[in-house]
Amino acid sequence: MLAHIKQNFETYPTNRIVAIVDSKMEADEVCCELMDAGFDSADIDESVGKEGLQFLDPDGRNHGLMTKLIRKWQFLAQGEELKYLNRIKKGLKEGHAVMSVPALTESSRNKVAKILRSHHAEGIRYYGRFYVENLDSKVA
Repeated sequence: MLAHIKQNFETYPTNRIVAIVDSKMEADEVCCELMDAGFDSADIDESVGKEGLQFLDPDGRNHGLMTKLIRKWQFLAQGEELKYLNRIKKGLKEGHAVMSVPALTESSRNKVAKILRSHHAEGIRYYGRFYVENLDSKVA
C-alpha cells in the first residue's frame, strides 16, 4: 500500500477511484481482493485516522501552494467537491478509512467499484481528468 510520504501525495486524484470504507480492517480486506484482481498494492492508498487526515489534507494546510489553491477553489465553489471533502474529513475523524485506487480503464473501474461495493463502501467516486463520476449505485 502507498506510503504516506510527500512524493505520494496527489492534490487531485486523477484517474483514481476514491471511497470510504468502515474501518482499517475492511480496507485491508479490500486491498487483498484488489491484489487478487491484479492491482498493485504499491499503488493503492489506504488513509486512516489523524495520519490519513493529515496526508489527504482536505483543508489544504499541510501541502504546497497548488493544494492550497485547489482546496480554496473547492471551498469557494461550495459544491459537491466541498461536500465530499467534508464527508472524507468526518469519516476519518470517526475512524473510517479512505481508499484511493488507480483505475485507468473502464474495466479496471468496474472491478474496483464492484469490490468496494461488496464491502459496503460509500462515496465511491471516479476522478477522471476533467470530471468526477459517482459510482455508488452503478451496476457493473
